[in-house]
Amino acid sequence: MSTRFKRSSAYNRRRGVAAVEFAVVLPPILLLVLVSIEVAGAFAVQHALQEASMNGCRIYCQRTTTQQESENMVALSLAEDDITGYTVEFDPPVKTVFNNDLTPITVTVSVPYSQVGVGIQWMLGSTTITASSTLPADSSAKSVE
Repeated sequence: MSTRFKRSSAYNRRRGVAAVEFAVVLPPILLLVLVSIEVAGAFAVQHALQEASMNGCRIYCQRTTTQQESENMVALSLAEDDITGYTVEFDPPVKTVFNNDLTPITVTVSVPYSQVGVGIQWMLGSTTITASSTLPADSSAKSVE
């Protein structure tokens, strides 16, 4: 005597409904995962830029250092994270304008998102990720420039 189990048509319908639900739900879940990865990558780049701008600002606000030394520090900081295509801006742009102590010195580092995006370039497209740091000037020594 055969003991084969026959599946009911209700069981087959449930399996079909589950397959359709999975096909409908899978694309939004995958999109959510990919967007999460991309946003996490953008935050990591933002953190690296913030650290680089702070390192550059620490060098730039000292009277005994040059602007090139600050740019070298930014380059060194960003090289550790393989970030290229960035720009560095200094405010004030020339170190000879440090008239007194506590003059605010700002170093801004920016990079286009297209240079550092993980893969979903259309999501943030032409966005630029920027970080800046401001420290008081140290006028206790004479400027080299």
